[in-house]
Amino acid sequence: MKKLFVLPLMVLVSLSSAKAAGQMDTAAAARQIDSVLAKDWAANKLQGNPQTDDNTFVRRIYLDVIGRIPTTRETEEFLNSKDANKRSKLIDKLLASEAYVQHFFNYWADVLRVTSNGNQTGAITGAAYANFVKDSLRKNQPYDQFVREMVAAQGKAWDNGAIGYYMRDRGMPLDNMANTVRVFLGTRIECAQCHNHPFDKWTQMQFFKMAAFTYGVQTQDYGGDTMGGVTDLLREKENAIRASIKEPQRPQRPKINGKTSKEERVALEAKFVSEQKKYEAEMKEVNKKREEARQVLRKEQRGYQEAMNDVRDTMRYTSVSSRERKPTLPHDYQYSDAKPKSAVEPGTMMGHECITQNGETPLQAYARWMTSPENPRFTTVIANRLWKRAFGLALIEPLDELMDNTVPMIPEMEKHLEKLVVDMKYDMKEVLRVLYNTKAYQAQVTREEHAPGNAYHFTGPLLRRMSAEQMWDSFVTLINPSPDMINQTNRDVMEQRILQAKKIADGVESLTPEEALAGLKKAADIYSKNRERTDVQQKLFAEARNAYKDAREAAEAMPEGQDKVAALAKAEELKKKSDAIRAEVNRIQNEGRRVTFAEVVVPGEKKLFEKVTGKPYQMVSLTKSSGGDSSSPAMMSGGGEMMMMANGAKVEKISIPGYDRKELTKEEQKAVAQKARDAYAEEADFFGITNEKERRNYISTREQISRSTLRAAELESPAPRGHYLREFGQSDRETIENANNDASVPQALAMMNGSLLPQIASKYSQLMLTVNKAPYPDDKVDAVYMTLLSRKPTAAEKAVWLKAQDSGLSSMEDLVFSLLNTQQFIFIQ
Repeated sequence: MKKLFVLPLMVLVSLSSAKAAGQMDTAAAARQIDSVLAKDWAANKLQGNPQTDDNTFVRRIYLDVIGRIPTTRETEEFLNSKDANKRSKLIDKLLASEAYVQHFFNYWADVLRVTSNGNQTGAITGAAYANFVKDSLRKNQPYDQFVREMVAAQGKAWDNGAIGYYMRDRGMPLDNMANTVRVFLGTRIECAQCHNHPFDKWTQMQFFKMAAFTYGVQTQDYGGDTMGGVTDLLREKENAIRASIKEPQRPQRPKINGKTSKEERVALEAKFVSEQKKYEAEMKEVNKKREEARQVLRKEQRGYQEAMNDVRDTMRYTSVSSRERKPTLPHDYQYSDAKPKSAVEPGTMMGHECITQNGETPLQAYARWMTSPENPRFTTVIANRLWKRAFGLALIEPLDELMDNTVPMIPEMEKHLEKLVVDMKYDMKEVLRVLYNTKAYQAQVTREEHAPGNAYHFTGPLLRRMSAEQMWDSFVTLINPSPDMINQTNRDVMEQRILQAKKIADGVESLTPEEALAGLKKAADIYSKNRERTDVQQKLFAEARNAYKDAREAAEAMPEGQDKVAALAKAEELKKKSDAIRAEVNRIQNEGRRVTFAEVVVPGEKKLFEKVTGKPYQMVSLTKSSGGDSSSPAMMSGGGEMMMMANGAKVEKISIPGYDRKELTKEEQKAVAQKARDAYAEEADFFGITNEKERRNYISTREQISRSTLRAAELESPAPRGHYLREFGQSDRETIENANNDASVPQALAMMNGSLLPQIASKYSQLMLTVNKAPYPDDKVDAVYMTLLSRKPTAAEKAVWLKAQDSGLSSMEDLVFSLLNTQQFIFIQ
């Protein structure tokens, strides 16, 4: 028995030692940074800011690492801990959480302009791209690998979400290259697209040489071999119709030589003229018949194109590939090193050459060059991005306008930080762990505003305003007692969106072009039959939409008053009319869409089912028992279920292993629901809700809160216009790092008149549960401060509140509303 016990014990000791060594390495690395900073402070006759107290630290570290304020429960757990290493342990805990992934995703979504809602990248690739970024952060993928996968990305969205990086600049390869250099090399080269850079060393030739590396990247709709074959068949049909209408024989000019008499020459010429006139008359008739046939075919093929678009629309913007293509210099290129319109070969703008190695594509070689530690500025940029995450300001500002003469605020710190990043193999989480463990980070904030162009010596982090996502997620925290519970339903929708496109694509590819064409013809016939109705309704819709726009613009230009109100009401009536016509257009078009999916997509998926399972597809009644193997038709066919497609057409659902999100059994669904209810019941215990009826009400309310109150990263990216996130400055993802953290009047109005405050002050919000748990009025005031600011009120603040109560502000909602609108809440101290 002793021998059996020794090995596990040695393993445990080994693991403990490794963990301790890792903690020591972090602590040692943090001390080295503090030492470099202390040396700089001494040289500049400065002192570091005093250390923060635990109340300030816990709020700051939650906001910086996971993007939200702590719940009162989390704050008190930290404050009550007697562990000497509780700060470093909390940092470790937060960095290991899913909430860290969500918060860091918000940052990279801004930098990389991630749009998951269909803008530019398309709905499918947008969702896949967002998932790629989240999964990379979740796996703690090294930064250099993260970038390499995006820069070298090829394939279909469902196989490689990283293609979203190129799809984001779909059709704009020159812009994409400029964005790549700015984001990953910190260099603004876009000015050199039109001429040599006026403020830096980059030439127009260097711009085009860099662009040549990725100019051949193709961002396109996914067509596939089958739909390409259909196009060939339609072209063959057109050619066959043309060939079936025979052309007459063109007359040949008579052969005349010296032996031909004048009379014979005149007779031959007259005969040729007669035959030519006859030929032209016959060709006129042939061309007339061909045009008539072409018009008939054109109408027929218009229906085919609409049906083919039904299929293509489900896979729009989902493919990135590469082909040999070189950029050419503009027609007005004015420099002596090349002629205008010359083709340009790839060439690096800095550092070592980019040489393609064996087994590597040119694009992979370019990605490897981009992310090499030897590449100037690649390490510099990410080192500064991470430093800015911790301290609010980079060592080099702005960090995306590096030049040869750029000088960091603390040169020795810059060198040390870059070495740390390389030594840690571009592990972003580990670098952040070191920075958060420094005394400099844990010092009190510097409240003086930093003037651009001046050096800051990082005696502590800068005072910063919360980002839009931090504000929103903090509001979610005030409402939701467990704000980091993921919304699986939302994630399932995103996953199924991607899988559905893959299933349709592979299903259509399972058909022969002839099979697909036969199905498309049935849909084309419906589209052709409905053509006149569709055209009439579309014309009416265009007229109604223009009438609404004109009425709306005229109404908005009117002065305030009853006439304006009436004009706006009339405009809204016109909008309703426009919407009704548009709905009718969709209803008519859905007749064709249903046929397309029923006759092309569904047969393709049935063939794909047989290919994947090796079993014949068969319809199974919904009432039939579905026992047995999970890959059998009884389990997988869906038995006549109807599935809502992206374009509104309902068709039979074909479930295929590997192409559909695994459906939970009833028992599994019950287990998931019970796990959530158990968590809500534990919350009820913590907040002292013991009455059985009230516990049921609480659990029911919490289920609704978890569905409706989601963290920013669980929503579409970016949020829709009008959402709180957009009001508080969330990036629209149009340009790089386009978020705005400045205060504005719309924000103040949103705080005063929006729907958030009632939710925050509702009975079962995390805030009010905490307040109601407190037994006495003073304790309730303490609870409000602890929940919003992670500290108790000062004596002076209590005195102000007592005075406010004398003036009639007596409810807890008044206190909450006041604190929510203070700089103490909005800023990260």
